[in-house]
Amino acid sequence: MALNRKLSALVQKRELAKSEATPGQLSLSFTDGSQLLIRLASAAPPMPGKGTMEKVLETGSRLVLVLEPESRIELALADPGASISLRDAQGTVEYLG
Repeated sequence: MALNRKLSALVQKRELAKSEATPGQLSLSFTDGSQLLIRLASAAPPMPGKGTMEKVLETGSRLVLVLEPESRIELALADPGASISLRDAQGTVEYLG
């Protein structure tokens, strides 16, 4: 699985404040007020209550979020290349992909 260099650089060291899963979508909120939205092809797996983003791996429709300490969340993207958005605390787009 390949490292998503751009998204990894943007989310690295951000601390997870909360996660919310709805049918077809996972929302991760970070302590700095930013939010990562991921459109999913299937239900979201159980999420850790807390953690710090380390990196993001992506190949085709598979996405893996790696959090410290030692958590991996494997997801199936709804539409590869158009399922991820990251916005800062003011709502400005930081990443679309």
